[in-house]
Amino acid sequence: MTLFNVVMKNLKHNFRQYTIYVASMTFSVLIYFTFVSLQYNEQIMTVSNFASITERIQPLLNLSSLILLGFIFIFIWYSNTFFMNRRKQEIGLYALLGAPKKEIGMMLFYENFLLSLMALIIGVGLGQLFSLFFSMILVKLMGYSILLHVAFNEMAVVQTLVVFIAITLLTSLQGYYLVYRFRLIELFQAKNKGQDPIKSSMVRAMLSVLLLGMSYWLLWNASDSKSWSEHFGRNLFVALLLMITGSFLLFHSFSGFVMQQLQNKKAIYYKWRNLITFTQLRSRLKSNAILLTLISVLNGITLVAFGFAYTIYYNTLLTMEDHVPFSYQYSVAEQSIDDQLTALIQQNTDFPLVFEETFEYMMVNGDARSLDVVPSSYHFYDEQFAVLPVTTYNQLAGQLNRKSLSLLEEHEVVTLGKNFIGSQNHYENVGHSLSLMVADEAIPLMVTSNRIESLFNYNVPPTTLIVHDRVYQKLRKEYDPIASHVFKVADEKQADALTEQVKELFEAANVSVLDHSQEREPAHVGLYTFFDNYQEAQSIYGLMIFTFGFLGLVFLSATGSIIYFKTLTEAAEDAKRYKTLRTIGMSKRKVKQVIARQSVVMFILPLVAGIAHSSMMLSALANVMDMNFITPVVISTLLYSILYGSYYIMTLVTGNKLVNT
Repeated sequence: MTLFNVVMKNLKHNFRQYTIYVASMTFSVLIYFTFVSLQYNEQIMTVSNFASITERIQPLLNLSSLILLGFIFIFIWYSNTFFMNRRKQEIGLYALLGAPKKEIGMMLFYENFLLSLMALIIGVGLGQLFSLFFSMILVKLMGYSILLHVAFNEMAVVQTLVVFIAITLLTSLQGYYLVYRFRLIELFQAKNKGQDPIKSSMVRAMLSVLLLGMSYWLLWNASDSKSWSEHFGRNLFVALLLMITGSFLLFHSFSGFVMQQLQNKKAIYYKWRNLITFTQLRSRLKSNAILLTLISVLNGITLVAFGFAYTIYYNTLLTMEDHVPFSYQYSVAEQSIDDQLTALIQQNTDFPLVFEETFEYMMVNGDARSLDVVPSSYHFYDEQFAVLPVTTYNQLAGQLNRKSLSLLEEHEVVTLGKNFIGSQNHYENVGHSLSLMVADEAIPLMVTSNRIESLFNYNVPPTTLIVHDRVYQKLRKEYDPIASHVFKVADEKQADALTEQVKELFEAANVSVLDHSQEREPAHVGLYTFFDNYQEAQSIYGLMIFTFGFLGLVFLSATGSIIYFKTLTEAAEDAKRYKTLRTIGMSKRKVKQVIARQSVVMFILPLVAGIAHSSMMLSALANVMDMNFITPVVISTLLYSILYGSYYIMTLVTGNKLVNT
């Protein structure tokens, strides 16, 4: 019999136990190929301005691509190691029968290479089929309405083949050298290694709770801590270190302590299902402590990344009108253009005009050194504020259904500002003073109120001051007022056709339309539209949530598969024990219940720990950012838990067949 015949016979004989390995690797290839193919998809690039968007978030995409590739490599390496360890006894038998180590190594090399090649071909084939489906999801998330068609992407195929053939060669070499790394006796004893039960330790159990508590406390108080603002990197490292160490002790010692306490309760322990379940879990939790810690941290990272991206996406689209209050806004430079634009918007019937206003404001030099928190836009606009009289503000507030201001005293000022992440409060700078400069004179003003809102469609709206009308008239003697014309139309999110007409009118009149590609856009010049801002935000954050969703799928697949491998291996090792129990009267139904109880603990512990970790990290973010985290995070956590639960069901069904047939 030739070496090739032996390899094919082994693959045929062992293919059932390799199924999940091939399936998981196929899924990894599918995800990677789809991710890469989107970057080369000319249809999306052409129609949706995808290239310019990816350039703006290229660091995130590059980092995601590296994480994706690195994690896939680690997962495949782990899976291959896992299956090689399961075959140590078989490999030892070959050596005992006199087969040369080189022949055994080549056999393992070819077996792994052929399985990987099979997964690669299937993965690329499925990726090609599913790429259209994933492209449509991406386009939908980005808010475009385009019809895509199936296209063969050569660059994505070549890149995927190169990457996975390299990984396959490395893992095949891992199998080749297995027989050289272990003595014959070690190969035969690999399956018979016992698992020591966890020694109960109240000290280590309490220490795990203490470390996790300290980590959570650090994260919870991050928003109000001066230490975090000055040493963010150091504090984040300490919090994560405490979290990881606490998680390890939680699985390694705290779980054993709980099991020990349950075993001490005779009324609970001396029930047949608890007797078997607790005894086996005490052994397995210790041996799997590092693995469960890693999975819980990965679960936490996945939920934080996806939950954060979904939150940004969800809140941005939900609150876009707060950031961009008008459908169209421009500074009136030429009356003829203003007349044409007004006529165009007023006469359109698809998007009826809700209101229009022309108001004036001034960019005024100011001194903000006495403020408690100096807005970043103050420096962005060369230490200038946008200043409006209170009567003008109340006129606009009435149109925007906002609460009007009462008349101010001449020494009073109200600040307006809304940044993207919403890390503001209504009492910011209240009671502090600032000055507006007129010639050599400084007009001192006291901040009496702070409103978190915007009156400008600009990407970086200036910090706005509402002052008494007489103060405004005094400033007007030195500063030139800027007239701004604003329009609000119905159903502005869908007003792409009208927006295009408006932009064409500007271009035809040689007036520059806002150029988003410039690093710093000139203020008060050009056209600012709600539709463009909405479309841009939806495109960027749609791509972001799609990227994090892909990473989450890979993490989910990998961690679920790893627990699946471990649980089935341990079930197979206990098959003889279950057989013995059945011969003395234990029914198959009860055996299935024991397997279900043991499996659910292995799945649910890292999931619950991951949800707890992610909840604390997202709560810390929620304390900083004025956003609704609850709805998107609950949805993403439920979705993740349901997908995770599918691995549990699959493990339960397979494990039951393994030991109960």
